[in-house]
Amino acid sequence: MQTTKYAAVLPKISAERSKFLSEIKIKALSEAKNLTEVAGQLRDSPYNEQISRIQAPLTGRKLERALNENLIEAYLKIIKYSPPKAVEYLDLYLKRLELEDIKTLIRASNAKLPVEQRLSRIYPSVAKYFVNTALMEDASKAPSLVEAVQVFTNTAYGEALSLGLKSFERTGSATAIDILADTLFYEQLYQVYSHMPRGEKPHAAFYAGMWNDSFVLLTLLRGKNLGYDPNILRLAIPKETFKLNRNEVEAIIMALNFDAALKIVQASHYGAFFESGETSEDTVAKAERAFQHSLLLFSKKTQIREVFNIASTLGFITQKEAEVHNLIAVALGVEAGMTSEAIQNQLWL
Repeated sequence: MQTTKYAAVLPKISAERSKFLSEIKIKALSEAKNLTEVAGQLRDSPYNEQISRIQAPLTGRKLERALNENLIEAYLKIIKYSPPKAVEYLDLYLKRLELEDIKTLIRASNAKLPVEQRLSRIYPSVAKYFVNTALMEDASKAPSLVEAVQVFTNTAYGEALSLGLKSFERTGSATAIDILADTLFYEQLYQVYSHMPRGEKPHAAFYAGMWNDSFVLLTLLRGKNLGYDPNILRLAIPKETFKLNRNEVEAIIMALNFDAALKIVQASHYGAFFESGETSEDTVAKAERAFQHSLLLFSKKTQIREVFNIASTLGFITQKEAEVHNLIAVALGVEAGMTSEAIQNQLWL
């Protein structure tokens, strides 16, 4: 039965994996002289269709968008052929993008950007998948942040956005809107994971746990570095964790400063990911790369044995996301005039 459930998606995964760019190819791209050369070298890749639609002048952000559009198409393809019980979890990858689109429209309304510019910053295919194209169009026309938030009142994001709006009205800062929206997403992640079939849950545990717990630790350390109040930090993270206990989390929240919080983190289950860097920002950035590298290694290590279950789809998605991240890092790095060595330090390989 389990073999039958994944019979349709496995050939698609195999075909998509065969199109992955080699590590040598990606490193070679980091040595390109300019963006035109980067785009040119990707003409014979799976990204050609999206890149060919870019209108001049070519910029790093336009190339980033084209690469993300290719990633979304990969999500949609895998979801289409996956069994229904897996789709509920896989939808989270698109929900994460949907939430980013919503936050983008809210920020754009506050900045009074023209409607065309607002729409150009979101991904229509995500809105179409969740049948909320009209909703996103309404939000793009909202004349103010308050009215943009009100567009989503009757959605799953309504309560979180409304709470963030109250903070905005008191402080004039939209930060709380982003924080509460992100927290809601990770609470949804835990709920979806908890309701997975018994036979599938163990195969998704590593991915869900790393996704959730890394967000908690990185968010708390960034908050400590910025001097956020403990009450704000509690709002910024989901209530449930995987390999972190509540006492650890509360201790990090109540730590006197970044260094004190870091020591607690380094004594946790994930301590090995947090090597001290030259600065606090460097420490967090290195940890974020370490989490992503660990996920990538796990997906490759389990690729052969984890086949007829949700891990086959999660492993492929992890590798696809890593490739897109690497190409975006190359594009933005080349545009910024970074050395190939500096760009390669940003890659997940």
